[in-house]
Amino acid sequence: MASLTFPKGKTAILVMDCQNDIVDEKGKMAAMNNGAMARLIKEHNVLGSIARLAEAGRKTGVPIIHMRHAYRPDYVDAPQNTPILAGMKQNEILKDGTWGAEIHPDVKRQPSDIVITKTRVSALYASPLEAILSAQGITHLVLTGIATDGVVEGTARDAVDRGYYVTIPDDCCATFTDEAHRAVLRGVLGMLTTVAKSDDIIAALPR
Repeated sequence: MASLTFPKGKTAILVMDCQNDIVDEKGKMAAMNNGAMARLIKEHNVLGSIARLAEAGRKTGVPIIHMRHAYRPDYVDAPQNTPILAGMKQNEILKDGTWGAEIHPDVKRQPSDIVITKTRVSALYASPLEAILSAQGITHLVLTGIATDGVVEGTARDAVDRGYYVTIPDDCCATFTDEAHRAVLRGVLGMLTTVAKSDDIIAALPR
């Protein structure tokens, strides 16, 4: 594993798509595949690990940015060019203003955190995120969230192409199977980013 470096004042932690419809066992997306992803999230305490990492970041002055994936109630901003995104409209998933679109309480969002809404897989696409990162001089991103092969992979690829240094804590993300989770992190993301444990990231955060 490459050495972990998080420059003071240039690092941010992203908590992505940790919303009720996605991570809660009663959520509409979480119910897919017989609730497999929600079970793994709970079994591995993924949301607890994210909350712990975020709290460590706050204590060291690292900005915590929550990315919400949500659509207008009429879904005019929901793309229809992919099955999974088209399904959002068909099944009324992640409708803004509903319980399903709310950030799950287990990640323990705080009033000081930044919250940004997006409508695509990558957190950087058509959202204010990059403008905020640029204004704050952020060059290093720690990506957490659900799912590993969704928002985490999509944002990681996009961020690397835009010149950001990316680190992924492998215990702060999950998908429908452990095998798929490991395959993504050991495959292309293992070459594009630094994959580490959240404990090691916490120890390396700027003091």
